Amino acid sequence: MEGQYYGWGTVADGWRKGPWTPQEDQLLIEHVKLHGEGRWNSVSRLTGLKRSGKSSRLRWVNYLRPDLKRGKITPHEETIILELHARWGNRWSTIARSLPGRTDNEIKNYWRTHFKKSTKNVDKARARYLRLQQEQKQLLQQQQQQQQQQLLLLESSTVKEETTLTEEAIMAQEMQEIAFMCSNLPFMYQEEAGFVGESTTSSEDRSSEEETCYDTWDNLWNLDDIEISLGEQALTFY
Repeated sequence: MEGQYYGWGTVADGWRKGPWTPQEDQLLIEHVKLHGEGRWNSVSRLTGLKRSGKSSRLRWVNYLRPDLKRGKITPHEETIILELHARWGNRWSTIARSLPGRTDNEIKNYWRTHFKKSTKNVDKARARYLRLQQEQKQLLQQQQQQQQQQLLLLESSTVKEETTLTEEAIMAQEMQEIAFMCSNLPFMYQEEAGFVGESTTSSEDRSSEEETCYDTWDNLWNLDDIEISLGEQALTFY
């Protein structure tokens, strides 16, 4: 049976060789729909195909999967191939991950056809890739510097706000203390400072005099006046 020809391929070691027929393609498509990709060694047993697991996988990956791109490789794709080859070399599967819909075999054949003997294009691609890599590095450094500057500005603004709030709180506390001390001054010192008039002073006059308390606060703490007043009180007592 080995090497026997059936008109649509040859059979070797129990497996068919040669081109796939439309009937075989349809059987493989139905198998993947039912069982998914990856169970290639079971294709022959489940479908009756006389194709090896490796042959079934390559047929699906390179020709039958629905996301394959048809047609020639575009100039944009060619640029990607050149740049990635300058980086990865002949790692076609790795390059193919950056070109959705293109197979590693297709990319390899394109490279060998167009660039294998053209070192000039390869050198240009390598130089372009290195330049692009340098530009990306510089862009990343600029972004990091901008982020650091924004962080410093934010921290500076936060410190200023906290300082302003602290100063306002201290000022408010001082005003409360002054108001409290004004309202509890001894009657005689209020009289000496001119805050209280006759006992018949109206409520409006008292309000006006209380406002005056804040304006003339510095006059209240004249220690010489306090000592004189205390001395007079002592003489009167005796």
